[in-house]
Amino acid sequence: MSIDTMKPVRPLTGKHVLAMFLAFFGVVIAVNMVMLRVATSSFSGLETDSAYRAGLAYNSQIEAARQQAALGWSVNAKVDGERVVIDIRDKNGIVIPGLEGDVVLAWPADRHLDRKGVIIPRESALYEAKLNKALPPGQWDVIVTLRKNGERVFLSKNRIILN
Repeated sequence: MSIDTMKPVRPLTGKHVLAMFLAFFGVVIAVNMVMLRVATSSFSGLETDSAYRAGLAYNSQIEAARQQAALGWSVNAKVDGERVVIDIRDKNGIVIPGLEGDVVLAWPADRHLDRKGVIIPRESALYEAKLNKALPPGQWDVIVTLRKNGERVFLSKNRIILN
């Protein structure tokens, strides 16, 4: 190839550099906006709906925890597919009858995946709660709330890992 047949190269001008600069940062900003939208729509970062109300209830929660500890109850919950079997015993190991309540299996990262069930007594002196769906594997918080005569007497929150 001879020098005479080569095409002239277009010179790099300030307009071209500006266009490349704006295109680069435009792509970076667009990706950041998409990632921001995905992050804020999937997890709000809030554990409670109203931190103010939770703060006001703090002293009453401490007193309820003291009363619960004085009972000496042991509550063991076992997740079995779409149900939770709960064994509730007093400090002497005797099954406690006449309780009502609910159980929540909470996915720690997303409230939309939480499963709820109402605790009902079974004939074998145990309690059971049926869930609306089976749980996928992973970490779950098991929150058991027990009431007697409409008043909360026990609350526990434990993390489990399902395979």
